[in-house]
Amino acid sequence: MPRKLFKRRSGAGASAQAMADAIRADERHSQHRTAAWALPASLIPTAGVAYIMAAATNWYVASALFAVVTALTLRRVYRSKVSSWATGAAGERRTRRILAPLVWCGLGRWAVLHDRQIPHSRANLDQLVIGCCGVVYVDTKTWKSKTSKVRIDARGELWYGRYSQQRAVETVIWEAQRAAEVLGHPVRPIIAVHYAAIPPGGLVSASVTIIQATELRRHLRSLPKEPGWTRIRVRQAALLADQQLRPAA
Repeated sequence: MPRKLFKRRSGAGASAQAMADAIRADERHSQHRTAAWALPASLIPTAGVAYIMAAATNWYVASALFAVVTALTLRRVYRSKVSSWATGAAGERRTRRILAPLVWCGLGRWAVLHDRQIPHSRANLDQLVIGCCGVVYVDTKTWKSKTSKVRIDARGELWYGRYSQQRAVETVIWEAQRAAEVLGHPVRPIIAVHYAAIPPGGLVSASVTIIQATELRRHLRSLPKEPGWTRIRVRQAALLADQQLRPAA
């Protein structure tokens, strides 16, 4: 497990990126421990061979051999894996960029909050969008396989390739319900998918709409307007959400 989250961040993907940073710090610490024995074990024999080669041929060949072995050893020891947390954080930042024009060009008709903690829970809301359609919770999924089909089966369950995503759907519903309790208004749940192809028009599983992330802005604008959701109410709801749903990171 990560030892600490030593950087506090804010904004889209902040909590996921903080976890990714902590995992990376643990990985780097482990790599340093490995390097402490792997480098001597590899380079001491290589230095001996290089010394013999230098005496038999020339120092240029010997130095080149030593440099190559050193570089390969360092590369092997310090090779990093991209964690799912880092991938998720990057996806949330992409969603933030997609949603930003709503606020920039909306003249107060839209508000977006990023990475908010659900009270009395370790769960967080990726993006909360407030507008003339009411309140929408957007959960970001970064599914990088472009060949794995996203579909709904005969029972109405969501699948990504060979893997059922119904637990993810149930989690999104639960998170939206918790947000609704805080805000005192129904919250519409949406899953926005990066990379993996979604059929045109999106999919629906239970009460969750699943759409391509690139279509998110258009989809939000197409939702039916709810009576009473003026600019003033959007601003008031955003202020309440900001007060009750603290930044997750």
